[in-house]
Amino acid sequence: MEHVHKHSSLPKSITILAFTINLFMAIGKGFVGFLAQSSALIADAGHSLSDLFSDLITYWSIHYSQQPKDENHPYGHGRFETVGSFIIALMLVATGVGVVWHTLERIENPIIPGELALWAAGISIAMKEFLYQLTYRIGKKQNSRILIANAWHHRSDAISSIAALIGISVALLGFPLLDPIAGFLVAGLIIKSGVDIGYSSIRELTDEVAEQEVIGTILKTLEGIEGVEHFHQVRARRMGPHLLVDLHLEVNCMMSVSAAHQVAERVRWHILETMPAVNEVLIHVDAEQDSEEGEIVLMRPQAEVEQDIRNALDAIPEITGISHIYCHFLKQKLSVQVDIMVDPEMKVQQAQKLGNRAKIILEEIQDIQLADIHLELLDFDQHFAPENAA
Repeated sequence: MEHVHKHSSLPKSITILAFTINLFMAIGKGFVGFLAQSSALIADAGHSLSDLFSDLITYWSIHYSQQPKDENHPYGHGRFETVGSFIIALMLVATGVGVVWHTLERIENPIIPGELALWAAGISIAMKEFLYQLTYRIGKKQNSRILIANAWHHRSDAISSIAALIGISVALLGFPLLDPIAGFLVAGLIIKSGVDIGYSSIRELTDEVAEQEVIGTILKTLEGIEGVEHFHQVRARRMGPHLLVDLHLEVNCMMSVSAAHQVAERVRWHILETMPAVNEVLIHVDAEQDSEEGEIVLMRPQAEVEQDIRNALDAIPEITGISHIYCHFLKQKLSVQVDIMVDPEMKVQQAQKLGNRAKIILEEIQDIQLADIHLELLDFDQHFAPENAA
């Protein structure tokens, strides 16, 4: 049961914009950091360079995640976003380690940076915060986790630039060793960002259950839907920007299959309409609460039971036919409802006695705990032909 989502071009557009800005930022900060002899600013330039590659990965992930379902990907391509997020996480950690190595080298040869580095760091903070605000809003609107992750990456850059700015300022005041310390702080922020994104990606790739608030929203959505008696085993997992939901739905145990299917469809569409992030809903309809042990003893097939019923009732000549046989397998017990046909001239009292007789015979059949006999009053051949049966 799937729900068709229309893909927007906004995620790709904002990623292209971020790539362009990060390209100029990496070149600019690297050049200024070299001229100003600021290890913190050079480290920040390396972070911007990693942003450049992360933007490429983001664009690639978004592009493939928006591809339609196919035979090899029946659940869609949403996990491409997750894979992309994990790659970005690895790149961030590697970049952070590289910054640490670079900063260690600069501790041995501290150099006081120039005032030009202050201006470069200030511009970097403004641009990165701009990218964060824009990317985060679009990510939330499109429910794109990779865009949200990239947005926080932009903000981590702004924080990194603030650290670089502080390091440069105190170095200009005569404490050059504080500039490499700021470089360590930048490296720590980069590594933490990578670990957080990587952890989130691994959780999704291993099908960890979605956030508790997602389950809570689903449970609230199910309340008050007509025909739903109970629900359990409600689960949700992420598939990139989408959610896949499956649940067990309990309906009246005497409800027909077609009526139960209607209830399930009503539940499915209600979830899809109230939760746009949900892409697919799988509903298992139960007639009763599942066994706590999770094991159900299989009983005889219905066709076999029906044949035993027909054989038993054939021994009663007053029964001219059987219009319907319903088998109910509830609580590891079998009850049957049988609609019989008799001579239309038969009196009601005679028909009642005949029904009681048939009931006793059927309840002697293996597995049948209860037999409910109904009298068919209509012409079965006319009113219950297969093409007219519901």
